[in-house]
Amino acid sequence: MRKSIVQFLLVCLLILPTYGYASEDTKNLYVVVTTDDKVTQLMSMVLATQSAKKGAVVDVLFCGEAGALVVKDSPEKLLKPNNKSPQMLLKNLIKNGVNVEVCPPYLPNAGKTTADLIDGVTIAKPPLVADKLLHENTKILSY
Repeated sequence: MRKSIVQFLLVCLLILPTYGYASEDTKNLYVVVTTDDKVTQLMSMVLATQSAKKGAVVDVLFCGEAGALVVKDSPEKLLKPNNKSPQMLLKNLIKNGVNVEVCPPYLPNAGKTTADLIDGVTIAKPPLVADKLLHENTKILSY
């Protein structure tokens, strides 16, 4: 009997959807940021923040020129009206549990390593990104 219960629990764990995309009612937002435009970067972080506050599971992927945002000591530009930088909002997202990744080609092509990333940023794994993008309850925003 005990063995059957353990097997049942293991099967339940295996069939759960992965990486926070847990139910059909969950709202998922996948934000892809590639632009170097600071105003657009800031707005992408604002919308990611607001979506997370409203209960969405949010993931953010940085590629191309936007990859500089996830590098330690990258130049910050405070923008009006709240005198915030995209990096400030990004760090708050990370602090609040949002998954933030950088595309795999960014670091080697920018002459950087994982040691150059701000805390909480990881290298994206394309198969896992694809799973999230293809989830039926995922909305994708690309900047």
